[in-house]
Amino acid sequence: MTYCSNCGKEIETEANFCSKCGARTDKGVKEAVAIPWASDPHWRQEMDVALTKASKAIDEGVKIVQDTFREVAHEVDKNVKTARTNVAEKTGPVFCKFCGQENTRYAKFCTKCGKPL
Repeated sequence: MTYCSNCGKEIETEANFCSKCGARTDKGVKEAVAIPWASDPHWRQEMDVALTKASKAIDEGVKIVQDTFREVAHEVDKNVKTARTNVAEKTGPVFCKFCGQENTRYAKFCTKCGKPL
């Protein structure tokens, strides 16, 4: 037994390629065993077609993710603005609708006229 120089997997001494990573073994290099894809005259054209398709699929996926993030960011921004408005309305002073006196936001009754707020 021997080990793959690329991934370290234990392989048969007579193997020309590693069964785990596909790298040529030292024996395969010494015997000049051709890499299967390199001996196929159409492999580059097929690889170019596959890479073009993969690139388009990746671009479409990235666009979907970007659009989704924009929608989510818009919703978050809208909700944050709403929350800030609600907090501002609740944190500001409360004015008596009867006499106009400014009261703290926690007051239940007006400090000037005593009527419920």
